Amino acid sequence: MHHVMASLTAVRKRGSSPDPLLARAGINPAVTSDFSRRIHTDQVARLFKSVQLALDDEFMGFSARPCRVGAFRIMCDLVSQGNTLGELLNKAVDFYRLLSDDLLMSITVHGSRAVFAIDHRCPDLDPDHFLREFLLVIWHRFPSWYIGEAIRLREARFCFPQPAHHGELQVMFPAKLRYSQPRNELVFDAAYLDKPLVRSRGEVGYFVRNAPADVMTIPGSDSSLERQIERIIESGSESGLVFPVLDDLAAQLGLGAQTLYRQLKANGTSYQKIKDDIRRETAIRKLVQERMAVEAVSAFVGFSEARSFSRAFRQWTGMSPRMYRDTFRRDNPSPNGVQVLP
Repeated sequence: MHHVMASLTAVRKRGSSPDPLLARAGINPAVTSDFSRRIHTDQVARLFKSVQLALDDEFMGFSARPCRVGAFRIMCDLVSQGNTLGELLNKAVDFYRLLSDDLLMSITVHGSRAVFAIDHRCPDLDPDHFLREFLLVIWHRFPSWYIGEAIRLREARFCFPQPAHHGELQVMFPAKLRYSQPRNELVFDAAYLDKPLVRSRGEVGYFVRNAPADVMTIPGSDSSLERQIERIIESGSESGLVFPVLDDLAAQLGLGAQTLYRQLKANGTSYQKIKDDIRRETAIRKLVQERMAVEAVSAFVGFSEARSFSRAFRQWTGMSPRMYRDTFRRDNPSPNGVQVLP
């Protein structure tokens, strides 16, 4: 929740209410005071993209000059001409050096270690360190995706003191974390720089259209227990969501029911939360992208009555299904993509 609220700083500074952006992302504004609550990555990705579009700024208002929406797409076109990760990072550094005086990126090699650094020349504009953390996430996940394997970080260094959300940063950057350092840096083995780029132009195009959704998870994390459960449910739900009972689900995972329960609890989630997340994300996709009628969506996600579905949807997003659908239709007549207006 820290990153959810920090991403809205510039929106609030403009005097605008963040509630419409939260609701459109599928996040009920009423729950944002609970900083212990974890938000699904799909919701967070929709929110970040909505903020970028609303501000026409890929730096989300945390720099002196905006980075206009579309810069990341052009950068991807540029780096696709390279052959190795080292070439990709050097081209990206050159691109953003021409684009912005506020954020300076660099890639250097010190013996067996490579260091990717980001300096913010106006750190007062980023009081919660959001932009620096967000950009470091992108420049770990995006190169990892491009070479087809997760880059194992040796260290992640931050120029600010250890924050209250240190535990979240430990998840975001699985490495030794160092604070109050001279620069914001990712440190990894220099051998990665010789790795070939394995993505096709078509894959890159899909990645850009879907950004930042695909940088919210570390490549390879599809093997997580939560993702395994999602795949089991999705694979048997072509005509409607079907949720196996816990004992049957555990058996499909090769676990006992109590073991599954304990492992999910240790991961900060539960089977009920996973089911709710799947219902919400499926309902949003059916309403917005496929333009399915509310009653049909209700039946598809497993509600016997549309009234019960509407009540649950309002708890998830703060909007009724019809209000949510109509908001997106008004702002974006085309079913392809989501346009969010200021």
